[in-house]
Amino acid sequence: MTINSLNGLNGVKTINGCSGIEKPAQTVKLPEQDTITLSSEAKAMGEVYAISEELRAVPDIRMDKVEAAIQKLKDPDYINQTVINNVADKIVDMLGV
Repeated sequence: MTINSLNGLNGVKTINGCSGIEKPAQTVKLPEQDTITLSSEAKAMGEVYAISEELRAVPDIRMDKVEAAIQKLKDPDYINQTVINNVADKIVDMLGV
């Protein structure tokens, strides 16, 4: 095998290890990027979807609240006329009576 001069590589001259390729005189401008526009209805639907996904992650039953209620009900002094009146008022409010 014979290796001839390394002064050039396929007709491209090299100077100090750099090729003689020059920067193009004119740059090529790429077309503008595509854009999308969402309607206010689509944005609202996206917000509703995001909120519904957050709600799915929340457990239906908060066991910490259930345990606290169980502990309160085990205390015989907890249930008094004030508690009964408050519960009755909340039930009436929920029923809209």
